Amino acid sequence: MSDVIYDVVVLGGGAGGVPAAIRAAQLGGRVAIIEAGEFGGLCMNRGCIPFCHMAEVSRIHGSLALGKEMGLDVSGVSLNYATFRKRQDELIRFMREGVIGMLNKRKVRIIQGKGKLVGRGKVEVKGDIISYRNLILATGAKWLKPDIPGMDLEDVVTTDYLLETESLPKRVLLFGTSPWLLEIAQFLHHFGSKVILATDGKSILSAENKTIRTRLAKAMKNQGIGISSRAQILDLSKKKDGLHVLLKVKEKEDTVVVDRLVMLKRGAALDGLGLSTVGLGGQGEYLKINDRMQTAVDNIYAIGDITRPEERHYSHAASAGGMIAAENAMGLQERCFDPRTVARIVFTQPQVACVGLTEKEAKKAGHEVMVGAAPLSMNPSGMILSQTMGLVELVSEKKYGEILGVHMVGDGVAEMIGQGILAMQMELTLEELARATFPHPTLSESLPEAARQAMGLPIYLP
Repeated sequence: MSDVIYDVVVLGGGAGGVPAAIRAAQLGGRVAIIEAGEFGGLCMNRGCIPFCHMAEVSRIHGSLALGKEMGLDVSGVSLNYATFRKRQDELIRFMREGVIGMLNKRKVRIIQGKGKLVGRGKVEVKGDIISYRNLILATGAKWLKPDIPGMDLEDVVTTDYLLETESLPKRVLLFGTSPWLLEIAQFLHHFGSKVILATDGKSILSAENKTIRTRLAKAMKNQGIGISSRAQILDLSKKKDGLHVLLKVKEKEDTVVVDRLVMLKRGAALDGLGLSTVGLGGQGEYLKINDRMQTAVDNIYAIGDITRPEERHYSHAASAGGMIAAENAMGLQERCFDPRTVARIVFTQPQVACVGLTEKEAKKAGHEVMVGAAPLSMNPSGMILSQTMGLVELVSEKKYGEILGVHMVGDGVAEMIGQGILAMQMELTLEELARATFPHPTLSESLPEAARQAMGLPIYLP
């Protein structure tokens, strides 16, 4: 056992753990970070980064039709999956090396191995005891296996399979509620796979405003992707012609034959952490924390996927929480996490980007609601880019005009949503947003127009 006592020990080197360690070190702390696998966590190695890389390929390929309409000769275009994989692997490796370089630059001690709590103030790694004053748990999530007959068949895979395979399946069924599946569906479709997307929810992105989710669903169906909602998998069996999936959709049963079934379901990685040794046993599906990222034990903080249900697994939320946890652990002025300003992004074509309350949630919270919408099809830049499905929608309360939610669908809205986040964080009103001068011609002009529409004063809308 070392005599060193670290001000902060971070357990997990992913999207939340790395910024937590760096921020604590910036504040003068003696910091160690423990990671059992690759630095960068799920997001960098098997999640956000590779899936966004896939989504960008889908976006470029999907834009070729618009290019042809604009007079570009795009004949002879081919897709090379091996080249795509090579670039992706190189990109992730470069990012991973960058993370390690940043930790070293801040003099954060890197400890490779699986960490386990062995009592207050102590973490064991490969037989060594690491002592801490404050601990930040950032171990992320793990794959969950649904209780369905046949789930152990080799043709039933997680999204990890798509990042490792040398060739993509010709026929694939994607099943689950994760937004990632929507991005993957488009990627596989563009690379020539026949794709069926099924969810047990009432629709894709069922928690979002109806106007947003229905526009995305229509766009995906127009692209040739089959979507089934309120679906259940009843049975799986392997036969000569492929994997037979007995699917029940809205009381009707049907068997679909595919090469792979991709299941995506994740839950907090709590197993084997030794939580009971510090009084955090029996926490349920994920760790409970307050808005300072503290657990029930004062000097133990938790961030990211380990603290949330699957539908709230966002890397940017983990990163923000990591910095807040580090600042509180280091005794900085009390910092609190605001879940209202965490954006929900889907890198599909068109993209979806939402932040804050939906109209339904705002009404349930007791607000008298005003809603304004500006279709991108009536925006000059949107017309140029053929944004027929695009929309910017604002949800506000009536008394003061405070903006409660911003909801968008369209190409590039993942970048635009930052303006909505700032509007909410700065507590702007509809009137203040309506008066802002946005550049022309851009898609962002639709933000103030949606604000004006909510007030009944649109300029460019009928």
